Amino acid sequence: MRIIKVLAAYVVSVVVTYAAATVFYTQQILAKQAAIGAVYTPAQQAETYLANFTGLTIYGAVIAVALLVAFVVAAILKRILKPLAPIAYPLAGAAGVAATILLIENTAAAGGAGAIGGARDALGFGLQCVAGGIGGLVFAWIAGGGRR
Repeated sequence: MRIIKVLAAYVVSVVVTYAAATVFYTQQILAKQAAIGAVYTPAQQAETYLANFTGLTIYGAVIAVALLVAFVVAAILKRILKPLAPIAYPLAGAAGVAATILLIENTAAAGGAGAIGGARDALGFGLQCVAGGIGGLVFAWIAGGGRR
């Protein structure tokens, strides 16, 4: 029964992380467009959010792998570093997303312009990490991961 709870927590955390990352990504792009004078109607903004949610699925798949690795590492480390236990999964989620973005930037983009448009500056990168942290919180909450 425990494995089903952990698997469900993982799936929900991936969906939440992906949804938050997509919202943050889209908002960053729209804000940058607005800064240069682009004007979007609310309907166009909603359409953009939806298009990004459906169009960034590869990013979502990569996030899923990153969270899997991060949560496994967190499960091991929180047993060793007991004071870390309450924040292990949110920290792991944020670190997993950060590592993913840096890996994508340094491989797919060859260290050039940011491949993840919504994470090209410090604020966008930070927001993507927050999305991972939120996913980690969700995982810990559903799986009961804050406990030892």
